[in-house]
Amino acid sequence: MGCGASIPVQDEQDPFLQDKQINDAIEQSLHLNKANAKNGVKLLLLGAGESGKSTVLKQLKLLHKGGFSHQERMQYSNIIWCDVIQSMKILIIQARKLKIRLDCDQPNSALIPFKRCVLRSDALTQIDTSIAGGTNFLNDYILKYDEKIKMKWKLNSTGVVGFLGDPGQKGNDTSANNDEIDPEIRDEVLSGILQAVVGGGNNNGNEQPRYSRHDIAESIHQLWANDSGIKKCFERSNEFQFESSAEYYFDNVFNFADPSYLCSDLDILKGRIKTTGITETNFTINSFQFKVLDAGGQRSERRKWIHCFDDITAVLFVLAINEYDQMLFEDERVNRMHESIILFDQLCNSKWFVNTPFILFLNKIDIFEEKIKRNPLKKYFPDYRGKRDDVDEALKFFETNFLKMNRTNKPIYVHRTCATDTKSMKFVLSAVADIVIQLNLKKSGIM
Repeated sequence: MGCGASIPVQDEQDPFLQDKQINDAIEQSLHLNKANAKNGVKLLLLGAGESGKSTVLKQLKLLHKGGFSHQERMQYSNIIWCDVIQSMKILIIQARKLKIRLDCDQPNSALIPFKRCVLRSDALTQIDTSIAGGTNFLNDYILKYDEKIKMKWKLNSTGVVGFLGDPGQKGNDTSANNDEIDPEIRDEVLSGILQAVVGGGNNNGNEQPRYSRHDIAESIHQLWANDSGIKKCFERSNEFQFESSAEYYFDNVFNFADPSYLCSDLDILKGRIKTTGITETNFTINSFQFKVLDAGGQRSERRKWIHCFDDITAVLFVLAINEYDQMLFEDERVNRMHESIILFDQLCNSKWFVNTPFILFLNKIDIFEEKIKRNPLKKYFPDYRGKRDDVDEALKFFETNFLKMNRTNKPIYVHRTCATDTKSMKFVLSAVADIVIQLNLKKSGIM
């Protein structure tokens, strides 16, 4: 008789063996996810449109991804040059609506040719779409302008009927009202607007522009430097939709007029492109993997936010503190700050974020410091009791009111920021990274 022990042969079809293999795979996956959670965090950037979320993301790229590529610098050069032209054109037109006397409107003024040059220059034809490199970078920008144009002008089969005025403004007539528009301005602008709407604004070299880039830049410079009415209109730019970086553009107009100019880091931080959809960017900070989600802030974009709400380590809510006296682009009956307050209240107390810490950026304090001197906060927030031009008291007023909205037990960390200032943002973002890492370690059970 043999004394060897028999060994059972495992049957691959054995259901118990299959269950064990599946269980082992699940356990391995759970351990792997836990290990990744210890070294990875998910940060969600939220806030109303034009609050500065994308600028915060740009600063993260500068600090942790080696900055911007050659392609991005070329793209922003095109974008900002287009914005320079459009911004000056807006000031000319809005000055007429606000009944501000322009020097370039006076008979025999030396500034008349410069005004005509700006009004006859179509901003969209200045964009070289070949630089887009197969991306939707510039197409999204052209779409933004196309939407603005369609909101401002009524078209029929024969062309432009007339100017509609600001959308949503009480008392505006939706029919043509050409009496309110200077005939010269209307005639100069119509051709450019029709070409942009009907032709797409893409200049492939088949047609030469009426003015050279240097001519346009010189015209913008002359109007900005010498027309007192343009400056007065700019000081009232909170009363209409206007690029917040326009002053910087005007001061550096000859740089952007150069077709070979590559944008600096500051240029890109100042430049703005509307965020559509949700962008995801990965960073490595202090050996931790950061996944930062940036979602468009306009009302039409917010319905997409729900797709980002799973497994969030922290929410970074960006508030443009300087917008206390401005109205929404989407609805010019609604104050931007009031919109942000309602939005923050909804998000902070949402069931999706009941245990998710919030980091609140009171952004654009540099613009706020200048604006509060000439436009008192109490005019828009009657419950403000601080001194008229005391920036610190005004900021504390908003900090207190936003913290009071928190009806949960989660922490809210407040920072005062200027997202375009790389030096200060380096310090703030380092502090935020430390906070988020600590929160993630506690969440994963390590601390």
